[in-house]
Amino acid sequence: MNTPTASEFTPLFATRPACSPAIRDLHSFNSAPAEQLTTLLTFMTAIREMARTVVVGRPYLTPRDLFSAASRTLHTLPPPLIQDIVNSHQPIDRVPLIESAMSSGELSAHQVADLREAALGCATVQGHLFIADPRLWGSAEAVAMISTRDGARPDMSVIVERLLADVDERMLLTADAAWQLTVSHLEESNRLKLVTLVPEQD
Repeated sequence: MNTPTASEFTPLFATRPACSPAIRDLHSFNSAPAEQLTTLLTFMTAIREMARTVVVGRPYLTPRDLFSAASRTLHTLPPPLIQDIVNSHQPIDRVPLIESAMSSGELSAHQVADLREAALGCATVQGHLFIADPRLWGSAEAVAMISTRDGARPDMSVIVERLLADVDERMLLTADAAWQLTVSHLEESNRLKLVTLVPEQD
């Protein structure tokens, strides 16, 4: 089996912006050009409003301050806008990690079809796109769909089983409880994407 390397992973929203600033720590985050950083954060999170607010709020003294600013901003957005943001994400069967694993033979077309059917069913019942619990992906890099630091590739068959179980559990929730859980997953997903730019221990 030809398994793609971690460097072949692609981000959640297609190609990374061509003018992305090089960010490795909090200092480079605070000093990055505002327009380029806003574009990058919008690309990573699909939330332009949050990207703009986070960039305007610089400089941050600690990574935790940055993560808190992103969280606060998300919770100040009107619910219809948050729902639009949720529904702008790729369906779970179309995220690059899943598509790459199917192309490489790590996942069968049947496994991906099961995942697609389950996620569509969940979206129909709950009224919004299924956003996976970020813990199920296994790392901040996997959540952000970028190369892992150690080059390790997650076991995609295990991840698909976890995702299917997550969908089953989500189907049993009330619509309101399912929505609150989705927002919390979006919040944590955003934090983990920021962790790939600014490590938690800066």
